[in-house]
Amino acid sequence: MTVLVASPRVLQHLPAGTLMPGSVSLVATALNGELPGAATVHDVDLELVTGRLTVVTAAEERTSRTLLRLLSSACSLTSGQLVYRDRHGSTDLAQACARDVVAVRRRGIVCSVTLRPPHPALSCAHAVAELAHRTVDEAASELAALGHGHAVDLRVGDTRGSDRSVLPIAAALLHPAPVVLVDLTNHTTDEVRDRLVARARRGGAVLAVTDSLVDGLPASARTRLLTAEGRLL
Repeated sequence: MTVLVASPRVLQHLPAGTLMPGSVSLVATALNGELPGAATVHDVDLELVTGRLTVVTAAEERTSRTLLRLLSSACSLTSGQLVYRDRHGSTDLAQACARDVVAVRRRGIVCSVTLRPPHPALSCAHAVAELAHRTVDEAASELAALGHGHAVDLRVGDTRGSDRSVLPIAAALLHPAPVVLVDLTNHTTDEVRDRLVARARRGGAVLAVTDSLVDGLPASARTRLLTAEGRLL
């Protein structure tokens, strides 16, 4: 098995488990979990590596959100391993999250479905900047690149539909965390696809869960299917 590790300038194949300096990986093996009152995910076998985009098409939004919460350690883990590996070593988050969720999140994982709701009085650009810990200008540029430049100066409380739901997506893609987990339900446009690819090439290990097929993905992207029963194929 090989994994593809990418930087903005060069792509090269390395043996599985071999990481470039400063790179990270998130490896889920036989991971199972559930969200009370929602959905269960079974037998997750997944590896996210710096520079690689993984796209999961989900049959149901319930299971897709459970998968993202599971990988971000904001969901009840029932069994399996969830290993975060960086230049400092490896940590099994499946064990760590039971003790301290905050400590797990400090490991460098950002998830669009676990970001706190932005304050309704903020402009969209200010809200994204606050969530992503970036400047307002950077946030405005990210929103524009995602096709929502018209919403930059709108108050969050005045937005509706995709203008509201794109905010956590923009924040996650702009966030400096090395592992990026994004729910793209109702956001499978070409602009969003291009931003996902760009985020991975900047040095992120990116997982996007969608509700429909995404066209035009690079050859390096991995694609998976999450069934309505919560099994990752």
